[in-house]
Amino acid sequence: LRRSWPVALGWAGALVGVAVILSAVVNPLFGRYVHWDWMAGLAPTLFVFLTLSLRRRWM
Repeated sequence: LRRSWPVALGWAGALVGVAVILSAVVNPLFGRYVHWDWMAGLAPTLFVFLTLSLRRRWM
């Protein structure tokens, strides 16, 4: 039993969005202002991984 692609994409998008927002809020509190530099590579990778994981019900 697999989830549909739209459901997996929606959940993955929501989870990555939350991760980006949390990172943007928390990193400056610790004096790190390079949030967007590493998030530019991490967010798409995380989105693909979460989409596939949710689609195949690994999570």
